[in-house]
Amino acid sequence: MGKKSIKALCKAMFCILAVAFSAPLKADEKKLPFEAQALLNALGYDLGPVDGKFGKKSKNALSMHYASKENPTTPVLDKDTLNILRADFLGSDQKSQRSDWNGNFIVPLEILKKLSQSNNQKIERFCGGNTRWWQRIINKSIESPIPQKLEGFNSRMDNYSSVKHAEELDLFVLSFSRLATSYIALDIHFDAELALEGLYHWAKGDAFLGTVECTVSGKLDDKKCTEWTEPTGQDLSSIKDHSTVQIHMMHLSYGYYMGLNQYKENDGRHAVIKKWFEAFYLRNKSPDPAPYFGLDHGWYWPAILKNQLNGRSSIKLIKSIITQLQNEILEDGSIKNRTTRGNRALWYHHDSMREIMISLEIARRHGVSIPPSLDAKVEKAGEVFIKGFLDNSYLNRWAKIAHNAIYVEDEQQFKENLNDIVNGNSWFHIYAYRYPNSKLTKQLRSLLQFENSNSASIDARIGFGLGCLYSAASDY
Repeated sequence: MGKKSIKALCKAMFCILAVAFSAPLKADEKKLPFEAQALLNALGYDLGPVDGKFGKKSKNALSMHYASKENPTTPVLDKDTLNILRADFLGSDQKSQRSDWNGNFIVPLEILKKLSQSNNQKIERFCGGNTRWWQRIINKSIESPIPQKLEGFNSRMDNYSSVKHAEELDLFVLSFSRLATSYIALDIHFDAELALEGLYHWAKGDAFLGTVECTVSGKLDDKKCTEWTEPTGQDLSSIKDHSTVQIHMMHLSYGYYMGLNQYKENDGRHAVIKKWFEAFYLRNKSPDPAPYFGLDHGWYWPAILKNQLNGRSSIKLIKSIITQLQNEILEDGSIKNRTTRGNRALWYHHDSMREIMISLEIARRHGVSIPPSLDAKVEKAGEVFIKGFLDNSYLNRWAKIAHNAIYVEDEQQFKENLNDIVNGNSWFHIYAYRYPNSKLTKQLRSLLQFENSNSASIDARIGFGLGCLYSAASDY
């Protein structure tokens, strides 16, 4: 069928579509327009931001797609149509729970498509490996009393070893992220079952909901909860207790909603887990008008996931992040008030790169374009990290500013081996995927020992091994 005949057919179908799309959507159908837009974008129709407004441009694109397949059926925005679009883009062997608009708020469809085209051996290399140690930790948690609260951090958070349940919480999230990855990437049901049971065990006992609540209607109550009341930072800080629990629960929810939520989807345990997560989401601080580094881009990520689950647009939030990144990633590759942190400059730069790279993937998932000028600065910022890691003295020009920090020339407090970073490692792999021709990407791959490493299969700072998906999808 020629282009003119396709366009004519589309015009004829548009009146029917206008009626078909005019009926109000039920609550569980609110997400359909978002997913349809994302799939049509992926199929090359360039609808722009995925905002859930299925207007004339979106309807025309859907009609055009049906007509290009010489499908005489009138397209209606329903689950059957989404299944057709998914199959057309991802193929018949795709995993719908990773691609639908029901929890995957980070990974763009292009990555899922490439992942589906990768062979199991490659996926196993980056996302696999022995999980017995992580299984033992979750099993131990299931057999132990349910921790009710976290309490006792000081403002400097240098008393970790004396804070009851702090290590237990860290190990649980770390282990969960590993088991969730086994299911998300390799469909290993044994690990999915254990991860689900571990969450359920904590959820049914209201784990950590006894931790102090420092928010009222999304605003911090700084009278009830304090920090840094002593210049030494040794004062007890209920804000640190609160934010530590909140951010860990957000990371668990990211891993859960990335695909585990559809493992045995009719299992009653899911309702208990979702109710438990919802209690923590209600305790989150609302995002400020201007995002900032730290706490998952100033609580923007949890808000974006929540919007997705409720069928609401996050385009405004995402564009605010893009603006912040434009302003705070500088032309020389340094990051405002982060690369200047004295002997911790490398760590702060690294942690900012984690948020930068993941936030840009969130933007791509939502059809928000990345300005070329920002893309260039991000690539430069990655180079600053790699050079600073290989030679700490490279960071002196920025670190000596010592913003809220102590500076000792040529010295950075950071791990010696990148493969030892189990929290926040995903950005290394996203960077290598997005900037394959960068002169330092080859060095990064060498440092990560790409050929023999599956360290990317775990990341407690995002709740699953996000990085391994990108490495398995890469052409490397």
